[in-house]
Amino acid sequence: MCEGFVLCALAFVLLAAASHRFHRDAGATSPVQRRWLRGLGTALIMVALLRAGTAIDGERWVRLLVCASLAAVSVVLTLSLRATAVLYPLRRLLTRRVAASAGQEVEKFATAQG
Repeated sequence: MCEGFVLCALAFVLLAAASHRFHRDAGATSPVQRRWLRGLGTALIMVALLRAGTAIDGERWVRLLVCASLAAVSVVLTLSLRATAVLYPLRRLLTRRVAASAGQEVEKFATAQG
């Protein structure tokens, strides 16, 4: 149940990051990035369904619905309080720039120092 909750919560954060309200906070400015976020969120929900731990019957569906509902409530409450803090790691991932090599950074620092 715990991994189902975590997977569903992460999926709902990804789906929220793709939404119109939060996509700027998440750094997903292009439609392609939002499409990928929706796809990853949907895939995580499917993984949560497959990892529910029982045979495919009513109990698996009940476990998934319980995990998903608890995760949805916690994500909505968290996003309503601190959306930027929740979406910050995703923003860092989506907006990271090509890192300069360590040698280039040292060289820039040395020339700046004189």
